[in-house]
Amino acid sequence: MRPATRDEQQYLDHAFRYAERAVVCYSHELWPEAATNFGSALESLLRVRFGSGGKLFGLVEKFDKDPLFDEIFMHEGSTKRCSTCVVDQVRKLRNAVHPDCWREATKKEVDQAGLLVLMLYHVLVQCDCTRIAAFQIPREAALSRMEDSGFRPASRDSVGHDLP
Repeated sequence: MRPATRDEQQYLDHAFRYAERAVVCYSHELWPEAATNFGSALESLLRVRFGSGGKLFGLVEKFDKDPLFDEIFMHEGSTKRCSTCVVDQVRKLRNAVHPDCWREATKKEVDQAGLLVLMLYHVLVQCDCTRIAAFQIPREAALSRMEDSGFRPASRDSVGHDLP
């Protein structure tokens, strides 16, 4: 496995910082702030895969065309949703809670954003079958804690626990 490039590692470090902020906001039930930070973590992880340049909208288009993510689906109860739709929803939510166009985010939306970020982290950084490089991962990083704890947001549709 090749070592991560400097840029890949820097984008992952950004994702770690944004995810940590999201976890803190989540613990205080600050849903819009948590959504913004999970959205920023999502963007950083997409940049790990696709590099710098362009806006989040363009990264979502690249995500949609990348065969690495073709078989990933998200579930809401018994409904299956394609991962690109969920990525785009998190993108819109992140932009919608920007201070210039504030809107409230719900716990459910934040849970879904957190799961999506965790999924991308696993696929790109942790999974032996799909990770793109060998990264330096801080032991106490929020994303690592979320993955180790088996993060599944508590909801009517799933049994699990809230963010660590």
